Amino acid sequence: MDEIISVRNVRKEFRIHERPEGLKNGIGDFFHRKYICRTAVRNVSFSIDRGEIVGLLGENGAGKTTMLKLLTGILFPTEGKVTVSGFTPTDRKKEFLKGISFVMGNRSEVNWDLPAMDTFRYQQLVYEVPEDMFRENLNLLSVLLEVQDLLKVPIRRLSLGERMKMELINSFLYSPRIVFLDEPTLGLDLKSQIAVRGFLKAYRREKNTTVIITSHYMDDIEETCDRVILLGRGEKIYDGSIGELKAPDQPFKEIILNLIKDEKGQ
Repeated sequence: MDEIISVRNVRKEFRIHERPEGLKNGIGDFFHRKYICRTAVRNVSFSIDRGEIVGLLGENGAGKTTMLKLLTGILFPTEGKVTVSGFTPTDRKKEFLKGISFVMGNRSEVNWDLPAMDTFRYQQLVYEVPEDMFRENLNLLSVLLEVQDLLKVPIRRLSLGERMKMELINSFLYSPRIVFLDEPTLGLDLKSQIAVRGFLKAYRREKNTTVIITSHYMDDIEETCDRVILLGRGEKIYDGSIGELKAPDQPFKEIILNLIKDEKGQ
């Protein structure tokens, strides 16, 4: 096995300012601020091998997005160690950044006033992608996502699903070794969701890229992921196959009775 991501005993705390209600209290708060400490991730450990597609699951506030930000170097862990492709993400070295991509379903990285092709050319310059590699990747990605005829159309004229496809092309264009996807099918119709899932599986077959995906749509996870990591209140509570996670409870229950004798010994 070729381990590409390692997370060891990671904890992340946030210091949050609590602002009191009312003008008078607000003035007092300006001089004597009160803070609370919130733990978003606690004592989490796992590893991911090259070429795996792993689903990161959990309810809202479970720590999924925080974990992705720790893996990409956006956040520093309070405790523990994170290693991605042999790098410490928070060092943000150029070689590390050129090897990862982070797509958030609720944020756009493409310019809505320009055709997608202009954004792709800018991405080519930023990541220093050779022209032959750029053309090869663009052709592969546009064919897999079926948007060859939309590359010169201004982004704002595209549907939501078509925009997300352009976001994916923009993020995969420079052949990152690892891709982090945070709710990539958020708000998409069923046809677009199916297209994104199919793309992820096909691209992994072509490039052996490692993908970590969060989603509230179980179909995203079931149809693309090799395994899942389940977080609950910031802690890892499951790491394994989807089949085992979905397995029904045992068809029997064990009941243990502790009998106490009365005064008569009965």
